[in-house]
Amino acid sequence: MVPIPEVKKAVLAWISRDDELVPEMRELCSSAGYRIVEEVRQVKDRPDPKFYFGSGKVSELSEIEDVEYMLTPADLTPPQAYSISKASGLVVLDRIRVILELFKERASTPESRLQVELADLHHQMPIIKEYIHQGTLTERPGFLGGGEYMVDYYYEMARKRMARIRKELALTRKARGQKRALRKRRGARTVSIAGYTNAGKSTLFNALLADDDPLRSAEVSPMVFTTLGTTTRKMSGIRNCMVTDTVGFIRDLPPWLVEGFMSTLEEVFLSDVVLLVVDPLDPDDMLVRKLADSLKVLRNGSTQGKVVLVLNKADLPCVRSEEEFLTLVKNGLDPALLAMISDIVRVSAKDRTNIDGLIHAIRQLFGPLVRFKAVVPQTEIGFEAVKYIRELSEESEEGFVEADIEVSGLLEERWVVPVTRRIIEAGGRVVIGPPSTEDEKGLIPISHDMKGT
Repeated sequence: MVPIPEVKKAVLAWISRDDELVPEMRELCSSAGYRIVEEVRQVKDRPDPKFYFGSGKVSELSEIEDVEYMLTPADLTPPQAYSISKASGLVVLDRIRVILELFKERASTPESRLQVELADLHHQMPIIKEYIHQGTLTERPGFLGGGEYMVDYYYEMARKRMARIRKELALTRKARGQKRALRKRRGARTVSIAGYTNAGKSTLFNALLADDDPLRSAEVSPMVFTTLGTTTRKMSGIRNCMVTDTVGFIRDLPPWLVEGFMSTLEEVFLSDVVLLVVDPLDPDDMLVRKLADSLKVLRNGSTQGKVVLVLNKADLPCVRSEEEFLTLVKNGLDPALLAMISDIVRVSAKDRTNIDGLIHAIRQLFGPLVRFKAVVPQTEIGFEAVKYIRELSEESEEGFVEADIEVSGLLEERWVVPVTRRIIEAGGRVVIGPPSTEDEKGLIPISHDMKGT
């Protein structure tokens, strides 16, 4: 018999200053398995230093029956969490605590589990310290001998564990960097999918894969933070291009939490192209805020690649057009953030509408393609040159003509000089020809002066 999960009944409480955080908090609570049985809102512009709420509202919370948890969208200080819990008798969880619970539940890889543990330890330490501090206010120092409290022992153990985790994550980050450098040396382009949590990133990732094998796809779920690590696969439509699915963004995460996931976010910051997925069904103000939050994360991480804004859910009739969306973001976004966007593409990741258009937009950002035709002798160095060309070119064709190998295809402009050099070193020559189709008239032919490069 499958065990029935325990229902976690909770009250959601906040002050009016934090009204805009409530819709997101409801979604987080639902994903974390909490059932909100009552909501309590207090009209208050500034949080109380001790209780966050007024003392009267805390008394009201203590009278609510049949609930064990009090959840709030605010980020409480340790003294506030302790004071509310002591006065109300409820387990108090703020927004960051709920996010960490979700992270613990969703972490499925060794790296993501380490990242979550590091973040959890960082968050726990001041809270536990406050509980122990409050519990020992009337005690004399030295119950462990030498004037030490239990908090000192806990702090030391936690500090050592955090140091070990940081070392392990640094090794993982180094290994990922080596793999990334190897892909770059082999000519691979990298595309990362980023965006606010639950915007449809994993669905888009699966739609872009070259391999339809479900075992190689990313998990898709309506709940937030389904993806915590990175998944990298070959992308369809563009030769030698890798696409990566990453953890979702969320507003106002503390720096220590972002630091814990830096090895994951680094994949986004160092990509050639970032696909920033947006859910256009969000209300105007929420959509602009989520987009601004996401762009700030990319800017703060010194993102190197070009940003393509992907408007998801184009299959739904109520979704805004690209023109309507552009007007909205122009009026709502900071000009510096707006300038980060290189292109806007409307797709439906679910039914794969306009995925080809998105691939074409990515292809254009990589720079123009060059049509080439080369002839190399059938020697060992000639075969090596052909192999090199094959790895870098698209739509390559090869044929044998007497004692030579004839190779043609399309190259990114950045590979024209090294490929031409390899051909000349092999004793071959570059043959210039006109575009073979109407679609290729915009292609750049290799000029004759390239031969001497």
